[in-house]
Amino acid sequence: MFLSRVEIPWDFARNPYEFHRQLWRLFPGEARETRGNGDEARQGFLFRVEENQPGRSARLLVQSRRVPETAAGLNLLGTREFHPQPAAGQRLAFLLTANPVKTITDAEQETKPGKKSEKCRVPLIREEAQREWLVRKLAGAADVEGADVLPHAPLHFRKGNRGGKVVTVSYEGTLRVSDPAALTARLENGIGPAKAFGCGLLLVRRV
Repeated sequence: MFLSRVEIPWDFARNPYEFHRQLWRLFPGEARETRGNGDEARQGFLFRVEENQPGRSARLLVQSRRVPETAAGLNLLGTREFHPQPAAGQRLAFLLTANPVKTITDAEQETKPGKKSEKCRVPLIREEAQREWLVRKLAGAADVEGADVLPHAPLHFRKGNRGGKVVTVSYEGTLRVSDPAALTARLENGIGPAKAFGCGLLLVRRV
């Protein structure tokens, strides 16, 4: 896999919905995602927003399966190849921006034209619930030894003439590897929904 740092001009960065669309330009010919849920193996890339200040280019960290190519208007700052090799019992520090949610029955589904499913996702608000969500997502791959949870302001975006928002938090802590292959799959495929908005990229390092 590859890690790259990329800058996206403010003209696009002002709308978080554009991040994913712009990053696809670094991977011409790459098949678009076809996953039905967040647990399937993914193609493409994962990313997290490292800096995004009004009026300035946004700086992103991008993880991909192939080397990104240069694209007009995007600043590819650098790329390095890496091969995660976690070991059973190993302690690792981790960092993750995620969209912890739960699925509920939408009581207003009948009033929403075109909405086919009666299920909908809602964000988890309480810190305890957010931490429990992380433990569930890593279950079978690693045990969370400790994690600080940092909430963010809601991420507002525009998709066509519709607006929306995504509620995100950052986790930072330590974990102990229980199944190296399962943890590698989490590293490659990401964790949770809203990956098109910079969620799900799990970063680890030795402690």
